[in-house]
Parts: sequence; C-alpha cells; structure tokens
Amino acid sequence: MLMNPGLNSIRSRKQYGFSMLEVLITVLILSFGLLGMASMVTTGMKSNNTSHYRSVATQQSQDIADRMRANLTGVRNGSYNNLATNIPTSSDCAAAACDATQMAVYDHAQWNTANSRVLPGGLGTVAGNLAIGFLITVMWTEKEMGNTSDPRCPVGTPVGTRCFLTQFSP
Repeated sequence: MLMNPGLNSIRSRKQYGFSMLEVLITVLILSFGLLGMASMVTTGMKSNNTSHYRSVATQQSQDIADRMRANLTGVRNGSYNNLATNIPTSSDCAAAACDATQMAVYDHAQWNTANSRVLPGGLGTVAGNLAIGFLITVMWTEKEMGNTSDPRCPVGTPVGTRCFLTQFSP
C-alpha cells in the first residue's frame, strides 16, 4: 500500500514553525528563571555580609565588656565612663605592669584598634557609669544601607553607618 506522499510533506512543513516557537518560549522562560536565581544569590550574599558584620560587632561589644569586668577598679574610678571613637596612645600593659587607669586606656586602644581592623570603618564608644550602667556602641560602614541613617546611631553619625548597641552593667 502506497500512501499519499504529498499529504505528509504538507503536514511536516506546518510543524517547523510551531517547534521553533516552542523552543523560543522555553528559552525565554528559562532565562527569566535564571535571572531570578541570580537575584536571589545576590540578595543572599548581601544578607550574609550584613550578618557577618553584626556577628563581629557582637563579639567586639563582648570584648570590651570582658575587659571592663577584668578591671573593676578602673570601672569604679570612672576610667571607662566615656570612651570615644579615637585610638589613644597607651602603655603596653601586656609587657609591663599598669595601674587601673593605664589599663583602661590600654583596653580602649586595643579595642578600637581591633574594631577598625575587623569591621569596615569600625569604631566603638562606651558611655555611662557604674551607677546607671554602660552603653556600648559598635559602628561600621555598611554599603548595603545606601544613603540612609541607622536610627540607633548617635546624633551626628555619618549616613551609611550601622550601629550595634549593648547595655552593660558589670
């Protein structure tokens, strides 16, 4: 039995464009899916970066709190009441004996040096006293913030700076 060859050739010509259209739509859907995945990866990386800095800020606030607990005489005499963002010059208390006040200056210098090393634009302050407690503030520059201000930061802090605050009482 011989089939009509003309009918098969007509049917096959009509399906060429339909297959091409299916492939183009599939490529379009796949490209949107890949763009969505790329966006998710980028967002995840930003969140991971922010999370890392907050973890480091937590460790840095615990560091100065531990230093203050170790030097209760310095806390009692007010040596930790107003630690600014600067890095003061101090004696090397690791190599030689220091009194409580010198130890507070050494702790301040070591702490803010570490802040600047482990956080981008890292700074720290301690405010308060033994009677009311201390407020430890760790600040760093965070690109993901853009030109916004962190409402937890002290007045006058530059935009794009993130602040982590810890209330502490030794």
